[in-house]
Amino acid sequence: MNEPAYRQQIGYDLAGNPMYAPPAPYGQAPAAQQAPPLQPIVARPWGAYFALGCLGLAALVVVGFILVAVLIGLSIAVIVLAIGMVALVICLLVLRDLWRTSRKR
Repeated sequence: MNEPAYRQQIGYDLAGNPMYAPPAPYGQAPAAQQAPPLQPIVARPWGAYFALGCLGLAALVVVGFILVAVLIGLSIAVIVLAIGMVALVICLLVLRDLWRTSRKR
């Protein structure tokens, strides 16, 4: 009858101290342990994760702006090349016509 009181551990509080179930009434056996005790809360560097996410997002935005600028530059270069090719073809057609008319005379 003089056995030590058994208190079932039911988890940990926010400070990491063990929490126990209330003691069983006198004459009753303690309840069987149903689940293993909870593990202590692990502190994670959420601020660092957030900062890395923000920096990654900023890097993606910068890369996106650079990519858009390069693509706009390439499209302008292609348009200028196309205009130049059309002008060259027109010049060649005019020169060919001038050459033929000068040879007929």
